[in-house]
Amino acid sequence: MASFVQVCASWITNTDGTASCSSWTWTQAYLLPPEAEGQIDLLIQGGFSPNLFGVGFTGTLSLFAIGFGIGVVVSQLRKLRIR
Repeated sequence: MASFVQVCASWITNTDGTASCSSWTWTQAYLLPPEAEGQIDLLIQGGFSPNLFGVGFTGTLSLFAIGFGIGVVVSQLRKLRIR
């Protein structure tokens, strides 16, 4: 739902170098609630999180190592049974 928001239409530079608004206008805008902060950060940053990448990569390598270890143990148990 759109709301009307007061925004600065033109800026003027003061003698001390600071800027101030010389005229205000009302414009229609979509205001986002504070709960949308996480989604906005995801949109702006592109959705890549180095921390989550590290967790996923470590998890993948851990599962590979566990699977490989179980495979080696099962293979050795089968070889022991045959003899």
